[in-house]
Amino acid sequence: MSADPRILADVLALVAELAGDWEYDDPITPDTRFLADLGLESLDLVVLGTALQHRHGPLPFAEFLAELGRRPVDTRDVTVMELVDFLGAHRPVPAPGGAL
Repeated sequence: MSADPRILADVLALVAELAGDWEYDDPITPDTRFLADLGLESLDLVVLGTALQHRHGPLPFAEFLAELGRRPVDTRDVTVMELVDFLGAHRPVPAPGGAL
């Protein structure tokens, strides 16, 4: 799936905003992993999901996290791009002239 550059920019901005609370100083890119690179824990992903829903409307974020939990232990991580793809596939369609 080709990511919507507006969604990518929005997610990168939100992650950078939230990163002030995390101990991570490197640039955040589409390949940045939330758990391994940023050191987030599952509760941090829930906080991120809540922030995304405030920006983008209702999302099946619980199902996204459940799918993540079903992955083999060594692959239970998610990249910024995977999150962007999830948003692109599941966010409500905005009204004409509306926000993302």
